[in-house]
Amino acid sequence: MAEQRYRFVVGSAEEAVSVLRQRFGARARVVSVRQVEGKGLARFLQAPKLEVIAAVGDTPAPAPVPVSTAATAATSAATSATSAAVHEAPQQMRSVVTEMPRSQSQESAAPAQESSFGMASRLVRLLEAGGISKQVLSRLQLYPSWTSIETMPLGRSLPEVGGLLRAEFRTIPRRPLGDRIAFVGPAGSGKTTALCKRLAMDVFLRNQKPSALKLDLDRANPGDALSVFCEALGASYIRSAAEAPTPGHGRTLYIDLPGFGLWADDEMADIRTALAPLFTTSRAIVINAAYDPALIRRCFEVGARLECTHVVFTHLDELQHWGKMWDFLLRSGLTPLFLSTGQNIAGDCEENVFEAVLSRTFSGVGLESATQAASA
Repeated sequence: MAEQRYRFVVGSAEEAVSVLRQRFGARARVVSVRQVEGKGLARFLQAPKLEVIAAVGDTPAPAPVPVSTAATAATSAATSATSAAVHEAPQQMRSVVTEMPRSQSQESAAPAQESSFGMASRLVRLLEAGGISKQVLSRLQLYPSWTSIETMPLGRSLPEVGGLLRAEFRTIPRRPLGDRIAFVGPAGSGKTTALCKRLAMDVFLRNQKPSALKLDLDRANPGDALSVFCEALGASYIRSAAEAPTPGHGRTLYIDLPGFGLWADDEMADIRTALAPLFTTSRAIVINAAYDPALIRRCFEVGARLECTHVVFTHLDELQHWGKMWDFLLRSGLTPLFLSTGQNIAGDCEENVFEAVLSRTFSGVGLESATQAASA
């Protein structure tokens, strides 16, 4: 039977495997998988889906040949080199988008689309597909080694790009925390939960006995999770600034303030006034990483007004494209303190911010992982 190709859209790799097995049994193989986002408001309200192209038939199809913009056809040698480059790329640095040619029947219904733009353009498109912004890419392209990196196979160029990102990350000033650390952030950012996780790290990983001061200001700072957690950890829970330990005595004090509105200037003024007599050594703004980039930028603007020195990102488990984090990690000027996942106190947190973001930037369902799932 001549090979035929089928295109279908699913919500996950597991669903793709199920559809393949139900419809075609063992005769099907995955040709390509690419991520498809909704349009308009749907892209914000719905999770992205996967477009899967499967080949069914007794005769294996030849390796797909990308259409080049520089020539009307590619040689077999160029095709082999391109295919090898894709499979050499390490999984953590592989794009979730894989462009493959359409079948002949599909080409008759719609114009053929070009899927390869040369190695240099392929690398840039791969990075952009991972969520890295054009601003960050522009900074990377200023490095003298960029030209040679673009000519490498993907298996070599992507680790080199990781090295450039590391070089950029090292330019961020590493400010010390000191012993009086205020956690500030907009309402709903997970500020108190992040502070509790920091307390747990101090107790279990650093064998310290920190204190936590919860301030109300002119508006209530509701919730008793902090007091309960302090009691469970054996940490001191304080409700008045007058009861706080004296600065410089080796006992860390964490200060939890009420959340504020991102455009409420009066609330931010209250926080600045409250922090002034507390002799804080550092201030960390807590930001929900799942926010729209415009809201995250606003959070950094507010953090500058509050004289923040560090940043904590929360709700990383809700983030679909980790690549957008580079824009804020590399350009904010704040020292990343840790990343937090999960909305409960027992959720995970990661202090090795660079490695965590790098390993997740291009993680996703690529051609290799989908193929492995289909054969499992």
